[in-house]
Formats: sequence, C-alpha cells, structure tokens
Amino acid sequence: MRRRFGTTTNQSHAARRDNKSTRGQTTTTTMIRAGFLEEAFERAQQKSSEVEETLRSMQKKSLLPSSFPTSSGVKVEDMKGALLSKISTVERGAVATEEDKEEIDALARNVENTQKRKNALESKFINGKWELMYTTSASILGLSKPKLFRPSGPIYQTIDAKNLRAFNSESAPFYNQVSAELTPTTKSSVDVQFKKFGLFSGLIKINAPESAKGKLDTTYVDEELRISRGDKGNLFVLLMRDPSATLDVEY
Repeated sequence: MRRRFGTTTNQSHAARRDNKSTRGQTTTTTMIRAGFLEEAFERAQQKSSEVEETLRSMQKKSLLPSSFPTSSGVKVEDMKGALLSKISTVERGAVATEEDKEEIDALARNVENTQKRKNALESKFINGKWELMYTTSASILGLSKPKLFRPSGPIYQTIDAKNLRAFNSESAPFYNQVSAELTPTTKSSVDVQFKKFGLFSGLIKINAPESAKGKLDTTYVDEELRISRGDKGNLFVLLMRDPSATLDVEY
C-alpha cells in the first residue's frame, strides 16, 4: 500500500506539473497572439493614415477643392460663393500663403470653366467700375513697401470697352491713379498701354513711358463678378460697383 500510495502521489505531482506546463504554454501562446493582433491593428491604423494622407496630397496636387467635385450639378452661384468666401480671409491677397493661392486659383478655375465661350469683350457686363477683391500681383498689393504705405482702402478698375479705355484708382493712403488704352487681341484679351500716372487723385500727373504695358485676359464675367489673368500669371478677382461708369473723357 505504501508503494502504491507513493506511486499515486508521484503521479499526482507529475500531473500537476504537466498542468502547470500546459497552462504556461497556453498563456504564452495567448500573449503571442495578443501581441500579434495588437501589432496588426497598429499597422492597419498606420496604413489607414497613409491612405488618407495620400488622398489629401492627390487632392492638393490636382487643385480640386474637396467641397466641389467635378460635377455639372454644382451651381455657378455656389462656386462663386466659395471663391469669395475664401478670398475674404486673405486681405485681398496680402496675407495669402502658397496653399491659399493654390486653393483660390482652383476655385477661380471652377468658375471660369462654366463659361466655355471666351467673348468677354462682347459681353454687356464688361463695362463699369469694378472693385478689386483679390490679386496675386505683389506690386498692386504693395508688398515690397512698409505696411503703412500699402493701399489700405478700396482699389477700383473702370473698363470702357466701347472707348477702349481703362482707369485704375486707389484710395488711402496716396490715391494713386493710372489711365490706359486697350487694344483687343482676342474676344477676351487686350493689350494694355498705360498712358498717365496720377498721385493724390490726379493732382500730380506723369506721362507713362512706352515700356509701361501689359496684357489682360478676362476669363469670366457676369453682372457681378469678373475674373482676369495677366501676362505675368497674376490672377485678379473683381466685383461690380457701378455698371453705369464710363470713360468718355481721358483721365
């Protein structure tokens, strides 16, 4: 009996050791699986973030704003609203970042693409006094000058296609002016020859040199909004302020 009891006891100890070993192996296996699942989950999250970043990068490169897919169902009024809303945040372009400029350019192109026939000079909406709301032209914004000497008030441009004249005027602080003659080159673009510069609302006038010239292409125009692009790649967005303004006399 003693032998049998001893044998039985030894067998019990061995069984317990086997159970502990089995439990240990099971625990280790569980931990390995848990670690693998955790690592797989982290990789999935990382891959998802990479995909999202890639999509954002593709969207920026294509210059298509997320709010406006290339669908004919989007109304031009909504496009114009988005353009003007974005423009309102960059102080006429003076504080626009490169990313802002790209977004505004894309929004402008959305609007431009709604007018397939580029015959702006024949449009009844081209004439009148327009206010400059946005430009990429550093010279017009006066970005090379101290802020005190930059245009702080409205900047206007009056177009008179009938008389082939244009007149630009600033308000504070110096009330600069410049008159120009226009020579149509296509149904939407003109050569611009500046004629006279004026300071302090024209109290001082200076004849412009022959080299003071440029080109301007009006890529969109309706009764309230005009978009133009210059020969140096600058973008101009303007709103109509006085459709009855003309340039019958030379300034």
